[in-house]
Amino acid sequence: MIAVAAVCTALAGADTTAHVQGAEVAICGDAAPWILEEVADPAAAVQAEPLGLHVATYNIHSGLGSGFALFRGRAQVERNLRAIARSIAAAGEGGAPDVVALNEVDFGSRRSGWIDQARFVADELEAITGVAYDVVRGETWRRDVPGFEVRFGNAALVRLPIVASATCLFDGLEQCGLPGAAAASAAPRRDGLLGRLLREPRGVIRVTIRLQDRLVDVLVTHLEAFAVRDREAQAAVLLSRFLAPDRATVLLGDMNAVPGVLTRKRWMFSDDRTHAILATGGLADASVSLASRRRQRSLAAWATYPAAAPVWGLDWVLGSLDLAPEDVQVIGDAASDHRGLSVRYRWLGDDAEIAAARDRHERVCARLRDFDTTCGPRGS
Repeated sequence: MIAVAAVCTALAGADTTAHVQGAEVAICGDAAPWILEEVADPAAAVQAEPLGLHVATYNIHSGLGSGFALFRGRAQVERNLRAIARSIAAAGEGGAPDVVALNEVDFGSRRSGWIDQARFVADELEAITGVAYDVVRGETWRRDVPGFEVRFGNAALVRLPIVASATCLFDGLEQCGLPGAAAASAAPRRDGLLGRLLREPRGVIRVTIRLQDRLVDVLVTHLEAFAVRDREAQAAVLLSRFLAPDRATVLLGDMNAVPGVLTRKRWMFSDDRTHAILATGGLADASVSLASRRRQRSLAAWATYPAAAPVWGLDWVLGSLDLAPEDVQVIGDAASDHRGLSVRYRWLGDDAEIAAARDRHERVCARLRDFDTTCGPRGS
């Protein structure tokens, strides 16, 4: 098991195991451990200053629609991609997103009409909003067998100036300027036949953008779906190797995991610690943060999968603690097997705000860790 990152440092000495039976019952009976004890949080109020950064993430399922399909005609794929673009363009008020993360993108595949889907969605967004997007493609695998050709991966659509960009696979991190990093694929593989059969290469896009006088690192990824140990290893690599402590960071994509409260209900993945690794360190899950501030006991409003009737919030946006999520909403409908997620962030204005946000995050993640440790599957 990958150890959860050493976070919540201010509370590291607290008793988080709750071995007393009564305390354990109290913790495990709490369906919303992200809610703190205080009655109100001043940061929950809408701030007067402008929102700072708008991002969206969408798993587009290669334009094949909401159901299982090995092939769709070009016209149907284009209809699906146009619907996705319309959903992204209409995400909330205040204009088009600054950055859009796309997962399961075909860059020219027979099964989906040979369309460069990243460029297609970017062009549709420009036609709708008048905003031009640069495209950064992160191919993760291709198949050149005649009649079955596929080019596939992730993409970032960016409307802000790009300072630097890189793409790499988790087992080739040197392409992202990280020589010597431990590869995620080095983790023990204990996920059975299904995990071995369905495993595919996974990668990361890293784009540094300029927003006025600020630099922001944007990370786009799509984590392993079926091999839990590989997914946890990939999450650990993201947290330990891709975060610059002196720079705001946003991580977007289909993480194929959910918070611990919901993980217990996913029988194939009941011991998954991906959320505990990623969202209790230097990054905060926008949905969990907003639910905590609003004292919202359910995360159901932000479920993205399956698209027809979403139950699981597999698509995440996480941000560094100098960014405060002011709006989180699910977007789209049945043009893919996922729906998308849109997040609007506000820049925290001063050191006192950032310190308060960090303190709150540490207390929230300590409660999440309590829940995960006390109520998770035994013997994991």
